[in-house]
Amino acid sequence: MIDFDNLYAELNDISSLVKITIDEDFDFNVKDEAFVIESGSLLAHGDLDSKTGIRGTQTYGVGDPIGFAEAIACKEKAFQFRKLSNVTLRKFKAVDIRREVNASNVLSRTIIRYSIARILGQKKSAGNFYFEENFIDVNQKALTRLDIRQGQAIFTVNTKPRAIFFIEKGSVEVVSSKQKQLTVLRAGECFGESALINDIPHRHSAVANTDVSLLLIERARVLKELDSDQPLVRFTVVALLKRLALMNKLRGVI
Repeated sequence: MIDFDNLYAELNDISSLVKITIDEDFDFNVKDEAFVIESGSLLAHGDLDSKTGIRGTQTYGVGDPIGFAEAIACKEKAFQFRKLSNVTLRKFKAVDIRREVNASNVLSRTIIRYSIARILGQKKSAGNFYFEENFIDVNQKALTRLDIRQGQAIFTVNTKPRAIFFIEKGSVEVVSSKQKQLTVLRAGECFGESALINDIPHRHSAVANTDVSLLLIERARVLKELDSDQPLVRFTVVALLKRLALMNKLRGVI
């Protein structure tokens, strides 16, 4: 849906390159900066799991983002990085990202806030998990409503994405290809945005955990909304969804 390479090229004027050798000291967690790996690779690791005593690790490669969620939320980066090779980074200033995000349209801003909440493990009380009422209210007539009975699949693994799903009532279970429950989503939450925006098949299944009422934001509407935003906003949406997928792997969610 979003041409990542072309969009990336549009951001040359508001970003800069940083080249780092494998033996060079570099603080990947520097405050107020976010990065995208342009060449090379890093090994990211988190805290020790209190139950298993194992420290999760994940390899970051070309195109993978570092620190976009923290830059927007003004939080410290949660993971440590070790260079596996010489690395070239494209650096973005947090102040530029925040300025563009704050001026973005409601759909982009909602996806960004929702992604940050999941990445940083924020509680629902923080208010970041929910679609802004303004978007739902203004677009009522353009949204498709769908009622699904308990136990029915909303979509399955490897199917083509067609919409972002917003839960009005009930709850939805997200299940891996190995039939492992990954999470349960409830009223006010959304799902399906990562596959739709990245134009890739669904990596999980979504099943109605109860009788559920959904609002569907169809592909054409999503594209129209995102296209109305600045390149840095669209890039940030993709970067956060990429980061979310990487963090899920690091945490053993997928």
